[in-house]
Amino acid sequence: MSVQSVYKIDWVASFLHKFPHINFKFEHVNSTFNTENSYYKESIIFLAALPIVWCVVVFLCLFGCLCLYCCCRERPTRKHKTTCSRCFVGLFIILAIGSVAVGFFGNEEGNKGMQSTMDALQGTNDTLAGSLDTLSVLDEVSGNITSLWVEALKEVFKKRLTNATLEKEVSRMADEIKNQSSIVRGDLQGIRDKVDKINLDVILNTTKHAEFYRWVGTITLLCWQLLVLLVYILANLKKSRYWLIWGIVLGLVSLLLAWTGTGAYLGGTVALSDFCVDPDSFVIGQLEKKLSPVVIRSYVRCENKTDPQKFATAIDDALTYIDKANKTLDEALLKTKKYNISQFLAGPVKELRGGLTSAKVNVVSLSDTVYCGQIHTHYVTALRGMCNRALVGMSLILLMLPALGLCLILLQCCAPRIWFLLAVRKEYKIVDIKDPFLPRPPPYHTYGTIGGERTPLQEQPVMEDRDVLSRPHRVDSDDSPPPAYRVSSYSEQVSDLGTFPTRNSGINHYAASDI
Repeated sequence: MSVQSVYKIDWVASFLHKFPHINFKFEHVNSTFNTENSYYKESIIFLAALPIVWCVVVFLCLFGCLCLYCCCRERPTRKHKTTCSRCFVGLFIILAIGSVAVGFFGNEEGNKGMQSTMDALQGTNDTLAGSLDTLSVLDEVSGNITSLWVEALKEVFKKRLTNATLEKEVSRMADEIKNQSSIVRGDLQGIRDKVDKINLDVILNTTKHAEFYRWVGTITLLCWQLLVLLVYILANLKKSRYWLIWGIVLGLVSLLLAWTGTGAYLGGTVALSDFCVDPDSFVIGQLEKKLSPVVIRSYVRCENKTDPQKFATAIDDALTYIDKANKTLDEALLKTKKYNISQFLAGPVKELRGGLTSAKVNVVSLSDTVYCGQIHTHYVTALRGMCNRALVGMSLILLMLPALGLCLILLQCCAPRIWFLLAVRKEYKIVDIKDPFLPRPPPYHTYGTIGGERTPLQEQPVMEDRDVLSRPHRVDSDDSPPPAYRVSSYSEQVSDLGTFPTRNSGINHYAASDI
């Protein structure tokens, strides 16, 4: 009878298993999962180091580009439009947030898969512990049968039977019951010695701790990435150089964490896929030092429900000897019935009958737990949780971390550009510190002496009357600043009064309105 629980290799495991396994000597090694092979360990470490090396190269390139862009280019003297650059930054932020959302989903899927695996391991451990408890009860019952109840029965036969021949015959039957109980005890002890060697507590505790740290570490990494993206959102919306600087600094840390996580998940998922492609060989190889490979294969593959055959034979023999003991007891009671000693046999027979019934019940219960069906179901459930669900969830994280890393790289490239365009370089010009109209407002920086170097005042040539009269009248706007002193301004004021004195006349003329 074949067992319905069957484990099937997922395509994700097959795909990751095909990744090249290269050791530190750049040689291809066998991709079979083997934690004791140093070359295999080197190949996993080599795969995990590739994203970290890529991150270091990106860091160096970004640092060089930042130095060239921010130090070698002249800063602008006015603000430029950053709409296009900020739109690209917003697009990259949205893609990064989507990647983080996929990471949260993959992390939960991986945790649920590993939780299913741990529950299956705990179920197997409970089954084995239950088997040991049942064996302990059977050993105690068998001991009571051989040392107490059969001896009490023989004592009654010896004292109450007057027929020596009959007394000898029923004593022989009692000894037969004792021998049959001893055989049952020996068969069950063989099962106990083998079951007691299998202890999954270490594997279960290691799996629990590893999964807990993986889950918490991934959650912390993704929350940190969301915090950095929030800083970028504030910088992008507020067009703030202050928040941009924080985004660039924290983004570099996030970039390092993202690619480090990529390396860890790359090595971990490839190693897990190597295990999932052929889990039976690894499990048999690890347990064959404690149990015979035949017994282990019986539990791992369970091609027949009565596997393992050795345990099935021992349990069947135990049930047979218990039935024989009951029949022998019935024959002994039948032979002594006519001697009217049943009232003396009631106590020992009751204890002995109860012991044999308890032994039969426990052996039947043991057969349900020791046979491969239940343990094999737990084994297949553990593989499905680890290799079908957890591996898919971790593969999603493996996909989103590089995508997040690329988005962070593009953000690190666009953020300095926006910071540079938002920068305004102040203009410093040589001015006359004696100018009473300093400082000038920015729109009027070309008035007076701010626009250039002030020269000493010199005697200006006097304009002719026709030049003064032909000069258009200047009207200053109300919002203009007070003008600096100019020679032409004095000529304009005098032209409004009337006659302008000339150098050749030698006589001062005044306007009629001044008299």
